[in-house]
Amino acid sequence: MAQAINIQLHTQIKKHQVSRYLYSHFAEHLGRCIYGGIWVGPGSKIETIDGIRKDAADALKKLKLPALRWPGGCFADNYHWMDGIGPREKRPKRINLWWKQAESNQFGTDEFMRFCQLIETEPYICLNIGSGTVEEARSWVEYCNCDQSTTLAEMRRENGHAEPYDVQFWGIGNENWGCGGQMRPEYYADLYRRFSTFVRKTAGDRAKLIACGSHPGIDNWDEKFLAAMKGAYALVDYLALHFYSGQGSSDIHFSDDEYYGLLEAVDGMDQYLGRAIALARAFSTPEHKIGIILDEWGTWFKEATVSAGLYQQNTMRDALFTAASFHCFHNHGQGLFMTNMAQTVNVLQSLVLTKGSRSVLTPTYHIYDMFRSHRDGILISTDVASPPVKASRAGNRAALSVSATWQEKENLLFVSIINLDLEQDFSVNLKFGDNSNWQIRQIKQLAADDIRAHNSFEVPEKLVPVEIKATNANVAIPAMSVTTLRLQPGM
Repeated sequence: MAQAINIQLHTQIKKHQVSRYLYSHFAEHLGRCIYGGIWVGPGSKIETIDGIRKDAADALKKLKLPALRWPGGCFADNYHWMDGIGPREKRPKRINLWWKQAESNQFGTDEFMRFCQLIETEPYICLNIGSGTVEEARSWVEYCNCDQSTTLAEMRRENGHAEPYDVQFWGIGNENWGCGGQMRPEYYADLYRRFSTFVRKTAGDRAKLIACGSHPGIDNWDEKFLAAMKGAYALVDYLALHFYSGQGSSDIHFSDDEYYGLLEAVDGMDQYLGRAIALARAFSTPEHKIGIILDEWGTWFKEATVSAGLYQQNTMRDALFTAASFHCFHNHGQGLFMTNMAQTVNVLQSLVLTKGSRSVLTPTYHIYDMFRSHRDGILISTDVASPPVKASRAGNRAALSVSATWQEKENLLFVSIINLDLEQDFSVNLKFGDNSNWQIRQIKQLAADDIRAHNSFEVPEKLVPVEIKATNANVAIPAMSVTTLRLQPGM
């Protein structure tokens, strides 16, 4: 019999807003993410909209991803944007330096902007600092955002786009401590000052400038960079971190211990974000607050090699990891503004997988879909007397994780409950600290009888959310499941 658990929702204790941008994403010219996953060209036998795969665009449009980072990643610091505009038959072919494949430049700025329009997302462009120039970066901003009669703006108009794209988010380089140039933080800070000065002036006050931050193992990069920016902190709107999890484990053929080990990575990410947020706060000024972005994160398993185009399968383990990560991000909402999972199609922890004309939605896709009502909500205080997970590797980790947000406009309470245990089933009852009369209007649940279950091209809907009859008493929370509840005041 399932153990009964009470979840206390303190609706009167409101914390902070959960940024919608925590649910953003990332698409790089890598493997089959762009070519074959997003772009197949207007002459393809696969159904397209202006050369963009219709099935991928339709699926991603449903998610309403708040922002999409492009063109990299390591690819960004060897990408020269003018290669990718104008007549496609005249575009040069280049080497994709880091990912060992040719780059046709058939998918460039205007194609990316069209894709963003189709899926209703905001563009986040990462500029080339490693091998590019200040003028090249500034010119790209002018091409995208200028509304005057300049040569670059006229070039955009000749390419079929009369109105400026009004790009808000600009990354000043990527992993410049590594593939972006093997730089020292002080040297990068000097470059950042130069590039961001001209980008800011060209893009306008609305633009948000994003600096390259660290990932685990890059000692003191963030501290040294921010210290070197003294006197110019107004140029740093956000510091972007990277954090990958699961290296060494297989995508499908993993042990239970490896599953619980992946949950430990969520703890590591939690600590890493907390450190960075505190650091950014310390270097902020009363006039200018520096925020944190996690613009590359997700699982990276041993099958995802360069020769395989970083392709990997996506199981119920990925779904639980994603949901637990979002709960972590909600808790850091006062300092964490955006996260961008890697990557959107066919690469690493993808939302969509494609094979020829076929496509399949992953369990991770379904978590993004199920959690949409958390966006822009106000995080409220919760308490749950959860027993620990029944596994020695998991230590004293609570089996249940809960996050709840309130949407003022709809007067909607949205609750997500994750059962991280592989064996224990629970029955939960919601209690309200202010004795208010909230009624459950909808319950959705993603569950599996095997943590290794996944959606394949042969069985594309093995794991899909199901709607459960709404009742206020004893909601069943099976092992290894994610459940969302929509509540509104009773009559």
